[in-house]
Amino acid sequence: MKTISILGCGWLGLPLAESLISDGYIVKGSTTSDLKLSLLLSKSIEAYKIRLNPQLIGEDAEKFFDCDVLILNIPPLRRDDIIEYHFLQIESIVKYLNNSHCRKVIFISSTSVYGNKNNEVDEDSKTLPDTLPGEALVIVENYLKKNEFFDTTIIRFGGLIGPNRNPAKFALTRTVIEYADTPLNLIHLDDCIGIIKNVLEKEIWNEVINGVCEYHPTRREFYSLSAEKLSLSEPEFKDGKEPYKIVKSKKINSLLNYQFKYSNPLDSL
Repeated sequence: MKTISILGCGWLGLPLAESLISDGYIVKGSTTSDLKLSLLLSKSIEAYKIRLNPQLIGEDAEKFFDCDVLILNIPPLRRDDIIEYHFLQIESIVKYLNNSHCRKVIFISSTSVYGNKNNEVDEDSKTLPDTLPGEALVIVENYLKKNEFFDTTIIRFGGLIGPNRNPAKFALTRTVIEYADTPLNLIHLDDCIGIIKNVLEKEIWNEVINGVCEYHPTRREFYSLSAEKLSLSEPEFKDGKEPYKIVKSKKINSLLNYQFKYSNPLDSL
């Protein structure tokens, strides 16, 4: 059975690791804390403490990269030098990869690479980020694509929702929600895991895939239903849209033939 290494066993990486183990994969996982090492081990994950400051630091790091597929799941850190720092982190990882037997990489990216231009975008659209994290991701995506030692598939997820992660909880602490007609690009944790597993099972390499629900609720729809489900008072909504994008995931069907568990994110609330 294949060995999968997951660099970043957080909100997405940990349940992904558990799901892969249940399917029979051997899974190695990284964390930055000693406390979490024991948690990973308790879930039958081969655990490694790895930090990126921005250079990679970790005992037995070479063993961690001895795998069939690396899932790279580390978003850019919000700091003044975010673009340079994130590139140095990925560059440090690639140095290890180039000296390993691993020849397949899944890079978890974000739809922030498209920017908000008041239009629809898909995997063939030009990346035009309008945030520093988006710029950092575009640079890293292009860097990984050019590497000749391994194949990289990039998955650009929308806003993540699921257990203990509902953006409405924060928004509903406000009494007024601005630009209530702005469409949202969301995806549930279960579908993130399902898409990644489909890429592994079907061996889809050297591709860019958007991971976003087929239905794009407005802020009004999402926050209104969230308030109802959370038994909170519905806030005041102000009409209008701020700059937005509607992200289409056309390769989910054409390449993966994947069926969303939650094609409408409202169904997950």
